[in-house]
Amino acid sequence: MSSNDTIRLLLIHDTPSEAQRLVSMLHNAGRSNRAQHVASEAALAKLLQDKTWDLLIAAENSQQVPPAVALRTISKLQKDVPAILLSERSGCQPVVEGLKLGARDVVTVDEDQHLLLVMQRELAALANRRQARLHDRRYHATLQRAKELLDSSKDAIAYVSDGLIVYANDSFAERFGHGSGEDVEYQPLIDMLTEGEQDEAREFLKQCAIDNNEVEASEWKFTAKTASGSPMPTRAEVLSTTYDDERCLQVRIASRGGDTEQLEAQLSDIKNRDPLTGLYNRQHFLQQLGAAITSTAGSQRTGGLMFIEVDRFEETVQKVVGVAGADALQKKMAQLLQSSLRRGDVVARYGEESFCLLIPDTTPDSAEHRAREITRKIADTIFDAAGKTLQVTVSVGISLLSEASGSAQTVLDHALEAHDQALQKSDSGGTVALYEPDSSKQGDADTYHRARVAQALEAGKLKLLYQPVLSLQGTGEQMYEVLVRMVDGKEQLAPQAFLEALGDAGLSSKMDRWVILTAIKAAAAERAAGKEVTLLLHITAASLTDSGLPAWLGVAFKAAKVPPRSVVFQLRQEDITSNLHAARDFTKQVQDLGCRVAVCHFGTGLNPFKALEHVKVDIAKVDPSFVREVQDEGESSDTLASLVKQLGEANTKVIVPHIEQASMLPTLWQTGTDYIQGYYVQAPADEMNFDFSLD
Repeated sequence: MSSNDTIRLLLIHDTPSEAQRLVSMLHNAGRSNRAQHVASEAALAKLLQDKTWDLLIAAENSQQVPPAVALRTISKLQKDVPAILLSERSGCQPVVEGLKLGARDVVTVDEDQHLLLVMQRELAALANRRQARLHDRRYHATLQRAKELLDSSKDAIAYVSDGLIVYANDSFAERFGHGSGEDVEYQPLIDMLTEGEQDEAREFLKQCAIDNNEVEASEWKFTAKTASGSPMPTRAEVLSTTYDDERCLQVRIASRGGDTEQLEAQLSDIKNRDPLTGLYNRQHFLQQLGAAITSTAGSQRTGGLMFIEVDRFEETVQKVVGVAGADALQKKMAQLLQSSLRRGDVVARYGEESFCLLIPDTTPDSAEHRAREITRKIADTIFDAAGKTLQVTVSVGISLLSEASGSAQTVLDHALEAHDQALQKSDSGGTVALYEPDSSKQGDADTYHRARVAQALEAGKLKLLYQPVLSLQGTGEQMYEVLVRMVDGKEQLAPQAFLEALGDAGLSSKMDRWVILTAIKAAAAERAAGKEVTLLLHITAASLTDSGLPAWLGVAFKAAKVPPRSVVFQLRQEDITSNLHAARDFTKQVQDLGCRVAVCHFGTGLNPFKALEHVKVDIAKVDPSFVREVQDEGESSDTLASLVKQLGEANTKVIVPHIEQASMLPTLWQTGTDYIQGYYVQAPADEMNFDFSLD
């Protein structure tokens, strides 16, 4: 996670003022955040289910929401939200206790620098985990697509490891007279050759094993033996490859011309169905589960997987009604489960006495409620089988699908583990358990950067870029945000990121004045050419406390012959909150000159509107995190719309930044947004040459 990203933060503390102090401390440290104070367990559960959060900070002695309860709720919902506890006790004991609860770390109260370092570490680790999950999903999707291609290939393909066929597609099996690939898997390859060629093949495979299967693509001619024992001259291509992360040999036999109809039959729907019950089979269900995991991760929904198994199947069913009766019961069980489906649900037969039910959108409580309904429905049903009547029970294990879910097999393993937990609850069966993870298994650089910026100022290695801010209300205003870049070789770096981290007030103030002077000179040239441009200029916290800046601005405007109304000074919300009196005075002075004032990163902190009671701004640019939630993460636009509406009611114009997709425009028009900015409009450019016409 970049240091410029807004932290989505949950705070648990019985004292609201202390929660506000933490928010202010983060702002002062340059870490923009959208914090939410949590006052109850129910509120925490709802927040975790409704939105994505980056971090939870909880007071160790909180009574409203005890840390143990908070951590258990996170674990139960299977949310990847690292938790840090704040303790008033010193020593290692609170750390040990907190780590046992599942916290990532425990920090002593008021040790802010320690807390910042721990937060930085955990946010970086969270970003790595999210990236790893994304890569894992893509990797498994790639493997799945590769397997589908193998399964549907007209070529006969088999993978051989240590002489055994570990995979064979149906084309391979049918080539030699077998029903399916499963009929030949885990058989020795040499058994499929005629006896006269087995010794030579054995030596070949032995040498491959010695060489760790390092075989370049080569032709191998041999006489195969069909299932009926008939010899079949065969020509195959053999090469080294990997299957299930193991080195092996691929044996590929080119397809024959008349396989098209057989291939189409193999790809029909019946291939995905269990022949007894008509439900999806295990293989197809795992594909569906993998797709659901990907969809859940992209939408922030929570899904559910139920593993449903008949209790003591052999004892209560097979020994009573025999194999044929057991099959009849399974058919009726499948019909009963199908009758319980809701829109979007997927049910499959997983094993001889087990089924899986995939629910794409649910909550933990709802999933448990539905599981209990199913267990009651089955327990109350009288089954007819082999001329006898039976009453059976099922036990259900539930796992959740969330942004923290791994592969389909991992989610399924969690459901199986939950099923084992359900069985332990009662000897008579008919129980339900939700999977919950086991928490017990869970100075020189500053000088360098400062020197680089100072040298760039002196050597003229700074440049300005201009990004248009487009009015959605058709005002015709030609507004550009001014961005400064430091040219370092072929790179263009943002020096403010260095300066804000360094806290060098003198250098920051000097940088601000250079940007202002250079930008208004460029604006004067544009105005002389007939373009009535408006500049949106960023002001650092150092300039807010520079009492001489307003007077200097008056002189600069007159010298450049630029009307003050054409300049909007943009302050960060965290800078306003941290320097409230200075921000109030600066805002009043520049507004008296005729300038306008904007606040950016608006919406961060616990109560963003509080600062606006003291500092009257003309424009508010909402924090990019609100846009990313809707545009990139697929969340509801309600939060963004509510924020825009509140600003409108306060007579404050609104800029929504980071717009990259046209799909955002209808939402923004409906909310009454005044301006939009982002790569959808135009990327930052060297010149102020954007066409603001709405034609």
